[in-house]
Amino acid sequence: MKQHSAFTMVELIFVIVIIGILASIAVPKFSGASDGAKKSAEIATISALSTALESAHGEWIINEGDFTWGNNRLSSEINATTGYPAVLSDDLKNPFKYTLKGDNKDFEKLNSGDDTKISIFVGPASHPSRGVAYDTKAANSDIAGKPDKNDYWVYVHSITSDSNCTIGGKTLYIGDISLIDVTGTSATNYASLTCN
Repeated sequence: MKQHSAFTMVELIFVIVIIGILASIAVPKFSGASDGAKKSAEIATISALSTALESAHGEWIINEGDFTWGNNRLSSEINATTGYPAVLSDDLKNPFKYTLKGDNKDFEKLNSGDDTKISIFVGPASHPSRGVAYDTKAANSDIAGKPDKNDYWVYVHSITSDSNCTIGGKTLYIGDISLIDVTGTSATNYASLTCN
């Protein structure tokens, strides 16, 4: 007599319940990993941008004639007074095209009230609509130094060399690119940002 082995209905339901419990634990962990990856990618890209800007400035200091910087850009695109490029791209959706190789379309240049002096950028973590959600477990729903969806980056390109500007309580100097970490969950009015 042949015996057939198979799972009973109770065993199948038990396995499905276990898989459901494991999934409910794992999905939030993967969501947190995605947020962490966005933050790390954004910080790494801005670090590369800062290095590229300092390299362009260094070329401006040591060269008296024509030179190229970034992605084969001409020295005439460097501000003759400050030695830093004022325009990093003509594409708002790929704002570092002149400076960094590769596609940086996770970043976006935003219009501000002071485009003659500063440029405002947001990235995959700091984008106001698709950025990283606020960390509700942290004080003020914010982790200092880590971008989330109401933070932004400022690049100071055209103030006079002996001046500085204050944005979001932070003092910035010519050539600085810095995270302005907005505490809490309030929205940011980018159009009103000025270098004062």
